[in-house]
Amino acid sequence: MVVGWIIAGYFGCGFLLHLLLWLCAWLQSLCCPRRWPDVAVQNKRKSEGGEQAIVGAGHECYEYDTPGWPPYALFKVVFAICTGLLPFRLISFVLVFCLTILTVWSGCYCKPFSCPHRICNAGFALLSRLLCNLSAVYTVQVFHKERLDWIGRPGKHPVLVPNHISMLEAFYLEYLTWGMSGCVAKSQFAIPGVRSATQFSNAVAVDTKDKDVKQKVNEGILKFVHNEPDEKGRYPCGRAFVIYPEGITNSQRGLFRFNTGAFATGMAVQPVVQRFPYKYMNPAWVSDSRISRGNDLPWMMLRYMSQFHVPMQVKICEIWEPIEAERNDAVLYASNVQNFMALQLGIAVTNTGNKILRQKGGPFDLKSSQVQPGEETPSRPTSP
Repeated sequence: MVVGWIIAGYFGCGFLLHLLLWLCAWLQSLCCPRRWPDVAVQNKRKSEGGEQAIVGAGHECYEYDTPGWPPYALFKVVFAICTGLLPFRLISFVLVFCLTILTVWSGCYCKPFSCPHRICNAGFALLSRLLCNLSAVYTVQVFHKERLDWIGRPGKHPVLVPNHISMLEAFYLEYLTWGMSGCVAKSQFAIPGVRSATQFSNAVAVDTKDKDVKQKVNEGILKFVHNEPDEKGRYPCGRAFVIYPEGITNSQRGLFRFNTGAFATGMAVQPVVQRFPYKYMNPAWVSDSRISRGNDLPWMMLRYMSQFHVPMQVKICEIWEPIEAERNDAVLYASNVQNFMALQLGIAVTNTGNKILRQKGGPFDLKSSQVQPGEETPSRPTSP
């Protein structure tokens, strides 16, 4: 009995501390909000003489700047364990994640547009926000949210193209859009909940082994872009359709080269720039490389759960209507949007593709004896 009360008190202390930190973060956001002014550019297209973002050497997008366990990080871990904060967050995160999978799985058996289906959709969005909260993302500043008013309405829709930092901003974007859709590789169906989430959100399944994969993906994207009603006047493709053009998480110091999938249809896109202001811990999900030590699972979750607050900012940019040159050249289109987003984020653009993660002899191949030369394995520039 005594042991039970001690355990209850331990987790109760963690719960109360979590609520207290939430309240403090909320009050701070009200009294001292962080600013993120728009970067004014006369011409947003660099191909037409517009302003050029910083051009990186190539490693900036995966160079991690707060690795390891400095004294302050160790202090926060010890404090979070002793107060019950870390166990409360971690166990709650796992339980909520399982509940999220169950909600999505249940939604797959509900008739679209029915009341149970809407309840599951709302639950999915709210639980995604709760996952952020349990990872210390208590408050999120959203700039120009009104630019997303087209979601769920009749008419053509743009494709959302956000930069990718970690799983946290993906959880929040699910909440912000009240249920988004996108492209999901069939190879990820082995991950628990992915197949159900794909079916529930009416996402486009991508089979890389299919020779007609590009055509089928484009057809899937265009269904959401055109957003045509069904025979009953409902809009089955009224969700926001999201494609992460980098295809990988970056370090907040540079953007990976954009893939052309979101731009191949030649239709409008809407850039979404996201960032985590930080001083001691960069929340970016980056693997170890020859350039720097990273921030990867499982230790990444331990660092999240021991933070007092992880502030996040999201800026919704104006819809980008492509000009004729961009409609005819997806590479040009992607490059212009990448440059514009880097300007808004104040970081570098790179020509490093996401295939570098699996490149044999590349900077992430730590087992290789030496790095193979190539444009996708840039080295750190030396000081003069």
